Amino acid sequence: MQPRNAVQELPKDLRRIVGEADLVQNTIGCSKALVFYIPHIRSYLKIAAYNDLEPLEYEAAVLQWLKGKLPVPQVHYYAKLGGREYLLISEIEGLDCSREEHRSHPEEMVRNLAAGLRRMHDLDISQCPLDQTLEVKLKKARSNLERGLVDENQFEPRYQGNRAEDLYALLLAQRPASQDLCFTHGDYCLPNIILKDGAVSGFIDLGRAGVADRYVDLALAVRSLQYNNYGSPRLVELFFEVYGLKEPDPAKMEFYTLLDEFS
Repeated sequence: MQPRNAVQELPKDLRRIVGEADLVQNTIGCSKALVFYIPHIRSYLKIAAYNDLEPLEYEAAVLQWLKGKLPVPQVHYYAKLGGREYLLISEIEGLDCSREEHRSHPEEMVRNLAAGLRRMHDLDISQCPLDQTLEVKLKKARSNLERGLVDENQFEPRYQGNRAEDLYALLLAQRPASQDLCFTHGDYCLPNIILKDGAVSGFIDLGRAGVADRYVDLALAVRSLQYNNYGSPRLVELFFEVYGLKEPDPAKMEFYTLLDEFS
């Protein structure tokens, strides 16, 4: 999907909302959708080819469920038209945790990252309809594998040189016997957590959020810290200390890091 064509072909009712101003493409992060910033309405527009495994419609549902529970973007518009989905959401003010501005205060950033995750994981899930438990995630992983959507060239260094089929077999062999369920972000990495005035101001990119094992987020948070050069033992220990976990389960950390290779 070409950005210029996608913008030119916006639904008429969406075009009336965003106006005729130029849309600024946002290339930060790893979203599979085209993402544009619309300065005059301080909003972001996501455009994606419909994907039945991770539709933008699901992300819109997540944001609606989280409204009033956590600081997340507001949904201004959603539509599916001609095989494409369109999601317009409000901007969250602040700077994400991966920004250079946070490097002079790494401990403060890590504390906020951990406190934000604890806040999310403490949500009441008794009435949550958003299922991201292991059966759901493994089904998605298998579908991505069968559709040829798993890029072996993008594997973590420790998995480089392996075939996707072999890693999937390893994944099944390492499947945990139990799940510690809570509300999870699903992609809890530094670019998806926004800070302002020394605190978390919002959570973004929630297309994989829902009820799952808390280690989905713990594993990806630690990997993101390491990827962004915050992975010193001291900072990782601080992360778990602030989160409130004395003895992380290394097997689950490994499993959910491997599972993400199939996302």
